[in-house]
Amino acid sequence: MDKKLDDYKQAYHDIEIPEELAAVTQQAIDRGKLHRKRAKARTRWLKHAGVSAATVFVLFTVSVNTMPAFASALENVPGLGKLVKILQFNKGNAGGGTPQDAVDVSFITVQKQGDQENIILNFTQDNEVQQNASSFHVSFTEYPNTMTFAVGGARRFSAVKDFETLKQSPYIEDAYEIISLDDSLVRFNVTFKEAIAYEVKEYKEPAQIVITISPKEVTPEKQQPVYSVRTASVPYGETLGAMEESLLVADNMRVLKDNQGGYFVEAGYYRTESEAREKMKQLKDEFGIVEPLFVEKREYLEVPGGIVAR
Repeated sequence: MDKKLDDYKQAYHDIEIPEELAAVTQQAIDRGKLHRKRAKARTRWLKHAGVSAATVFVLFTVSVNTMPAFASALENVPGLGKLVKILQFNKGNAGGGTPQDAVDVSFITVQKQGDQENIILNFTQDNEVQQNASSFHVSFTEYPNTMTFAVGGARRFSAVKDFETLKQSPYIEDAYEIISLDDSLVRFNVTFKEAIAYEVKEYKEPAQIVITISPKEVTPEKQQPVYSVRTASVPYGETLGAMEESLLVADNMRVLKDNQGGYFVEAGYYRTESEAREKMKQLKDEFGIVEPLFVEKREYLEVPGGIVAR
């Protein structure tokens, strides 16, 4: 069996690939060999010793679901598959993927490259690496700088465990799940500590979403305070979901987490307090919103405060 593994290693070394990927895959081979010795178990990808070098590379890609050592070694390589597209944002919104079901947003990793960082979303389906990304939507909003992800057809969110890893980034203030009353939709927010430039790419074979972020300069004129129209803060749960449904008529609605750990729904933010109060009045008079609403003044990078309903 060790001879077969050595044959695979030699075949792989004959492929011309980027230095970073070569190093990571070599590490994966060594870890995989150790893992097999300990587990004393056969894996499907070692059945055929005469495969071509190109096939070996494909097997390295798709076997991460059966070989934990490979998963841990390869998960930090962004864009391992084929580029589908670079998302084009329109007013802070973009999307991609194809409709699917039984998806697990399985793990999220962060890779640093100079002053840039790659946030890498990975997916599985029926306990196997997903080849095409499920339908997804990404939005970016300010006050505070927040990227919101929604993945359709997702029944599990194993990657919630990786939020602590995300929060170790010097650019990331917080990462948290958003409740969804749809059991086939996973949503979460990533809040940033500073102004960032961002680019989002979709990959297939395997499915990955790679978000590249880097710091950017923002003029003082664009950092003036705003006035948010929002609900009171509530614990995470169905009450929050009901609040969101009641404010679906608001064009710029979003769900946020406050600095006390509570959650609330924001109907939008405005440059002046008078604009905010006019919008609040409109929501109540024209749309019949009965949920208590408040106006909160907020600075550019400020995490919202907690508000208790009176």
